Amino acid sequence: MRYRITLLALACMALQLVSAQYKYDNVSYQTVYIEDLCAQLKKYPNHIILDVRSKGENSDTSSSANYNIGHMKGAININISEISARWRELNATKDQPIFVYCSHSQRSRRVSKILSDSGFTHIINVNGAMTEFNLLKNVSVPCVNDLYETANTFKILSPAETAKLISTNKDVFILDVRTDSAFRGISLEERDNAYGKLKGSVNIPAESFTPATFDKIPIPQMRDRPILVIDDQGNQSARTAKLLTTQGYTNVNLAFNGLDMWMEAGKKEVPQRENIWIHPHSYSFINSEEFGEKMSTHPDALILDVRTVAEFTNQEKQLTYKNRGHIDGAVNIPLSELLGRLNEINNYKGREIIVYSFNNTPESFTAAKFLADKGFSKVTVLTGGLWNIRWKAANIKGLTGLMKWVVDVPSDNL
Repeated sequence: MRYRITLLALACMALQLVSAQYKYDNVSYQTVYIEDLCAQLKKYPNHIILDVRSKGENSDTSSSANYNIGHMKGAININISEISARWRELNATKDQPIFVYCSHSQRSRRVSKILSDSGFTHIINVNGAMTEFNLLKNVSVPCVNDLYETANTFKILSPAETAKLISTNKDVFILDVRTDSAFRGISLEERDNAYGKLKGSVNIPAESFTPATFDKIPIPQMRDRPILVIDDQGNQSARTAKLLTTQGYTNVNLAFNGLDMWMEAGKKEVPQRENIWIHPHSYSFINSEEFGEKMSTHPDALILDVRTVAEFTNQEKQLTYKNRGHIDGAVNIPLSELLGRLNEINNYKGREIIVYSFNNTPESFTAAKFLADKGFSKVTVLTGGLWNIRWKAANIKGLTGLMKWVVDVPSDNL
């Protein structure tokens, strides 16, 4: 009875929105990178694979279409929200290796902590989960293809695979399903404009695609012609890709997480990116890895945090998950105060400025555009923001050194 009460109590705690991100890694449970997953599974032939996403995510039928990204073969599916009611299903395997995964390795860490605190002796969190899985399959770690299953009738392509498809196939039809204003770069929200577009892409908004109107949509009639579907963050494009396959198109490809993921990909990952991406903006972009490299060559760059003072100082009362510290050496000038405080940074008009917010939230792009319009000539947006630096440091092999850049993280959110 004591075991049951402990587990239930921990489950309730784990389901709260705010919880430690990474401090229990390799302390309460073990972790494994996707690159090492195949070897670890072979090492423990009596392993269990536990998928803690929703039933819809596991079966690729979620209403959030961008979360339908496949699953690992043979996985047991127990939604994190059901752990407290269904933990008995795992009790017989408490001494076997259990590999826990989700979509981004947030929920899986919470469940890993629950199980390890409740007597399960060999819990292994899969770093990066299905997100990293989809970025590495077919490219860097081909063995994971043997683990991958999906009900999707289209292919999910990483930015590297997307670039390869475009560069090696002249017949590919690039279908951008964002709104007209976002595609043309005249949206009222600067983040929409910042995404730019892929060269040669054709814009047909997702709302145009319905079974009733499908015959009127100007897309190729050759049903085996390769089609690449893309949007901003992957939700509408996934719905459109699925509809295309139901209408008889047999070579449909989805750009994983849309232009958001494309913008996040670095030059090393996609060296030909600039040749096929149109983004005529007066500021530039770097991802987390490139940020670390840039700071080593430009240590005097201004790191500008445009979040609210409450977020910067870990005092946010409602969205408490945003209390994640700040980048070391950052200066906090909230977007709402930027106009009135320009005099504080005027000496950086010809010097490097790196702007960031929590993740790819709109304020960093709005601030970058504002500064560029005011004559600041070397403005760069840190894509993924604060969140992505720590996420990559914890989940991607070889990037643990990035963790040093985020400081003042509350102990509850480490």
